[in-house]
Formats: sequence, structure tokens, C-alpha cells
Amino acid sequence: MVTISKQRLSYFVGPDVKPAMEIPSGTEVIFETVDCFSEMVKSEGDTFTSFAQSLEVLPGWNPITGPVFVREARPGDLLAIDILDIDLPDSGCTTYVPRLGMLSSAYQLGDDLGPDTRICRIQNGLAYLPVSRGEIAIPVSPMVGTISVSPRAERIGSFKFGAEHLGNVDCREITTGNRLVLPVNTEGALLGMGDVHAVQGDGEITGVAIEVSARVKVRVEVIPHDLAEYVGCPQINGGDFIGSIGCHFGEPLSENIKHAYFDLIHRLNRFHGFSLMDAYHLLGQVGEVRACQLVGDFQAAMVKIRRDFFHHR
Repeated sequence: MVTISKQRLSYFVGPDVKPAMEIPSGTEVIFETVDCFSEMVKSEGDTFTSFAQSLEVLPGWNPITGPVFVREARPGDLLAIDILDIDLPDSGCTTYVPRLGMLSSAYQLGDDLGPDTRICRIQNGLAYLPVSRGEIAIPVSPMVGTISVSPRAERIGSFKFGAEHLGNVDCREITTGNRLVLPVNTEGALLGMGDVHAVQGDGEITGVAIEVSARVKVRVEVIPHDLAEYVGCPQINGGDFIGSIGCHFGEPLSENIKHAYFDLIHRLNRFHGFSLMDAYHLLGQVGEVRACQLVGDFQAAMVKIRRDFFHHR
């Protein structure tokens, strides 16, 4: 077991980002993460009038802790990240940044609302959202919002996502008990993570969840292709489901849903004995879609199918 301190932050992912640590495949790692605001939002008075203005205050959005260099990982390999535990603090925050949320463009809700921050206490498995009528208790559902390997050649901001490296997809299924499978694009993979959410609704429509710093325990393993069942999209798989994540940056949600369904159909075809038509019919009846993000160019989606639909045939 090794721990990577939250002092080892990066606001970029890429092959030239210096790793914080080198580990062998199969290592359990604790990532000490910071929230998407680098722990700089501490009170309700800490607000941002726009995304551009926030960058005058913050060093960047969604930093990752790490990355770690996995010794056995080579380009063309696949990396499995088992989420073992997410340890939450006793408080988090959520904000509204004008013109940032889903309803800040066509619907113009952003013109009617000013900047706003809410500090949310977290206690006994509940996050308390303060509203004008008091506090609303919401069961926590911790997830890792940003988790990345290095893209092949390009250095990009850690707040972005992409099919090549995953990144900031805010998929609620990236949580304890599930396995994420990503392609290795560079020597060592260069895995990092951060941006943990205590709670997030589908689509993250305001652009911000209940953001927290956290300790994320994972197992990192290089796996062969025949065990990975990899086609082309990042995977998130659990004990009772398999899922594919559509995360082509800048494409609309509908296209990323298509990417994920296409990927899952081919997984059923190649690895689970279904013809393409059978898989298409099956997912047409039992496929489930998760809208991960719905804000501007950030429109990621996850599609999944329960294992019992194809294990008992």
C-alpha cells in the first residue's frame, strides 16, 4: 500500500507530466485528492462571477493527484483501476457560476441568477444542502469525478475529458466496488485522479456537484486484452453490470450515447456470444443510459446492461 499526497497535484495530463511515484502492477494506492477548486472555496462568500473570473483566482479546475507511473504498462496495454474505497471529509461545497450551468445558454437562466456558494456539512452518510427553508439531507453517493491516464501525445487540461484518456467525465458509476478499464497510451500509463463528489445529480446541470477533498483507495493493474474485453470506449464495470462511457469532447450528448451503445453492442458480440443483431435487439430493450454531464462541450454519457441479461442464456 502506498499513499500519494494531495501536495502532488497536476492541472494537466500528458506524456510530459512528471510522475509523483512509480509503482508495480497490482499495487493498492491511496490518492489524497483535493476538490475541483483546489480547496480555495471555504465559505459562502467565496464565489465566482464567471468561469473566466474563476481562473483569476484558482490555479485551474479539477486538479489530479499524481500521476503514478505503472512499471509494466506499455502503449497498447489496458489498465484496470478497482475502486476500493472513497473516504469523505465532514464538509463539501457547491457553487453556481453564472453562464456555466446547463440552463445558462438557450434557457438563459444564467441571466437571472447571480454567483452563489453553499457549504454542505457531511455527517453519518448524509450531505446537508442548505436552502432557504433549512437543510435538505441527501444520502451520500461518493464518486471519482476526474480520473485520467495520459493521452498519447497532447498535453491537455485535467478538467477536460476524452475517449483516449477519460478525464473529467463525472460518471456516478466510478465508485466503490466497480472497475474502470482504460487504454494505456504512453509508457507507465501516468494515472491520476481527483474531483471527488459526495453527491451529484445526473447531468451535473449546474456544472458543480457537492465537491469534496477525499482519500480514494484503488488497486491498479495492467491486464491482457482478452480479460479486458476492450473495444474502443473507456469501460466501467460492476458485479452486476458492464458499461461503456461515451466521452468524445465537444460532441453532443446524443453522439456520445451512440458511441457508448456502439461500443457495448460490439462487446456483447465479440466477448459474450451475441450476433450484432441480437446485441442490438437486446440493448434496445434493456440498455440503460446515464447522462454524466450536460454543460457546454462537456456532454458525456455512460450506457450499461445488467449481467443477468447475458449470463443466463
